[in-house]
Amino acid sequence: MIWIIVFFMTGDTLKINLEQAKQMALKSNPGYRIDALSHTYSKLGLYKNLSSNILNPEVSINYSDAESSDAMLYSTKGYSFNLSLEQRILNLGQFTSLIGSKFEKNASGALREESENRLFYEVESCYLSVLKSHKLVELKVKAIERANENMRFVSKKLEVGEASKLDSLNAEVSLNRAKLDGSGAEKNYELSKRILLNALGIFEEREFLLEPINVRVLNLTPILDSLVAIALNERPSVKAEREALKGGKISFYSGILSFLPSVSFKWGWGYRTEDFPESFSEVREGASKSSGWNGSIGINLFTYPFEIWQFKTTLDKAKLSLLSKELNIVKEVKDAWLLGEEARRNLKLAESMWLAAEEAYKLSKTQYELGLISTLDFFRVAEDRLDAEVSYVNAQYDYKLAYTRLQYVTGSVSIVGK
Repeated sequence: MIWIIVFFMTGDTLKINLEQAKQMALKSNPGYRIDALSHTYSKLGLYKNLSSNILNPEVSINYSDAESSDAMLYSTKGYSFNLSLEQRILNLGQFTSLIGSKFEKNASGALREESENRLFYEVESCYLSVLKSHKLVELKVKAIERANENMRFVSKKLEVGEASKLDSLNAEVSLNRAKLDGSGAEKNYELSKRILLNALGIFEEREFLLEPINVRVLNLTPILDSLVAIALNERPSVKAEREALKGGKISFYSGILSFLPSVSFKWGWGYRTEDFPESFSEVREGASKSSGWNGSIGINLFTYPFEIWQFKTTLDKAKLSLLSKELNIVKEVKDAWLLGEEARRNLKLAESMWLAAEEAYKLSKTQYELGLISTLDFFRVAEDRLDAEVSYVNAQYDYKLAYTRLQYVTGSVSIVGK
């Protein structure tokens, strides 16, 4: 599927949604581009080995002005033109190299896919962080406005003797705390924007206008054992280790059978002269040709056992590497699942707390308008409502991020849905 990235610039403001951000990162993120080039390099290695097994054409042109002391027998001075074509019929080393390069390409392809999934997770995490921090800045601004209003009210009360010095100090502390929290929220917002820019591969500073993401709570809790099974089957990094293990097995068995003969058919054409030829007919008439079968067999009895030992060691390392990767993935899935379940519980609690605080605010506002409670009591209820809203916002984004991570560690987009 070909994605067309469309984003609009108004001044220095970057307007994008999540999918556009991911596609921008694919094109510009240097870390991912390195992994993509590594996969391209592996594919070129496979094509190189494949072409060398089909036919090996070689062309050479040489010139030398060296004089031989025994010119009666041969002369190295002059020009030589050579062309040869070789077709390998039986060569276990070349064949296993071809198969090994295929497994290497498959492994690098899986690692590129793993890198893409990791990049998507990073971009979505950064994207959510910007949305969250921006929302918290808005709430902190409201908190400062509320604290300023409270401070003005207490100051007026203090002037007419209806408030104490302690009330004034408490109001001042609340205002300074709100300003301090607001400053921290601004800092986190600016930092989260820079981190997202880095993930997108953008160096210059930009302002964002990001499309919001709706947080949808899952109806069913994913089963941990099913998630582990899916991760072990779908996670690209595990697939890469399995391909590396296949390559290790091929190298081991080919090492054992390295004593088998190699057979090839070769045709050669050569021409040698001290003076550069004036016409092609001169070269054609004076050229020599040769063709025939070549075969060789040989084994070093001293190095053979050590080579087999090396291949066996490499194979054992590949097996342990696969096992280590599988164990790490099981741990990652369980950790992400536990975080997801904790985030789900926290979201429900935060939502319940916010609804209760909202209801309390409405009741206190009615009571305040009827003169049943003081202004200070009403301000405290309003502050509790704002704190509950901050907790609810945090819980929403933490929940979305937790299940985004679960989706990444399982290597499947169908686990938690969108």
